[in-house]
Amino acid sequence: MLEYGSGENLYWDPVHDEVRFSVDQGAQKLLIRIAPDALRELCGAAPNADAYVGAARRNFSHITHRISDKLSLGLTEADGSVLIRKTDW
Repeated sequence: MLEYGSGENLYWDPVHDEVRFSVDQGAQKLLIRIAPDALRELCGAAPNADAYVGAARRNFSHITHRISDKLSLGLTEADGSVLIRKTDW
């Protein structure tokens, strides 16, 4: 089982326009990506990147449940990351 922590390591990636964080998965890091449309669906529009990160922190438990669901089904991206989309709610 993954230890997601408290959400303090969430950050906005301006290159990819998404909230990201990573967790240890054995000897490797698992990259978690949260699309802005997923956050808008969950908690409404955010005016800037800091607001998206804040929304992700406030909903961290819900997000980590979706991550666990996707991992249990083997649903990862081609690069091995987990991307949470609007359709995942």
